[in-house]
Amino acid sequence: MKTTIFHSKIGEITLYVRRGLSRTTFTVSENGVRISTLPQEVATLFPLSEERVEWILSAKQRIEKNKKKHIVFDKNTILKTNKFTVVFKENNLIKTSFTAIYKDNFLEINYLPKVDFTKKQNVIKNIISHYLKQEAQTYLPQRLSNLAEKYGFEFQSVKINSAKKRWGSCSTRRNINLSLFLMLLPEELIDFVLVHELCHTREMNHGKNFKMLMKSIFPNYENLNTKLKNERTL
Repeated sequence: MKTTIFHSKIGEITLYVRRGLSRTTFTVSENGVRISTLPQEVATLFPLSEERVEWILSAKQRIEKNKKKHIVFDKNTILKTNKFTVVFKENNLIKTSFTAIYKDNFLEINYLPKVDFTKKQNVIKNIISHYLKQEAQTYLPQRLSNLAEKYGFEFQSVKINSAKKRWGSCSTRRNINLSLFLMLLPEELIDFVLVHELCHTREMNHGKNFKMLMKSIFPNYENLNTKLKNERTL
């Protein structure tokens, strides 16, 4: 049985009552707050304890904060990446919800008039990521090599991945991984990340020597580091 309950502090809570569950579970996600419980335990759940309410509110706050770190697309979104501009155009002649055309540094994503953008965010992100990866594979390895030569670094290899939580990484063997989502950043911040990983070929931690090395190349290290933390990904 599914029931919607309104809580004065939490808002809507979806209550699932099912036999055969091993225990009561509380779930907080982008889809809302959900409680799954056994029929005989419903009476003991409410009112929710203050500790449980605080836990749910904290979880909701973390989710909302995390949402702000990602781009949310609608039909009016114009996204400028480092190499191309993404625009959306209504098209009632296409056979699927979205199609993409890449030409002259523009990625035009056509969509059906009645498509619900809120339910298609992952589809849109996958389309854009496909073209970001193509650009990243062309641009980032060469740019990394140029910076390594300019500042006297050496590395073994470079790979492009789809990491969203890390712009880049460097192993003890000096193998560098770079996120394709670097292509969402302005050129200065791309270089900042690439040099960051190159510095790790000499200093594997973020200690004093690492920061001194970074500041020798980027005197405005602290400022750029703050800017990078404020950047969003898909």
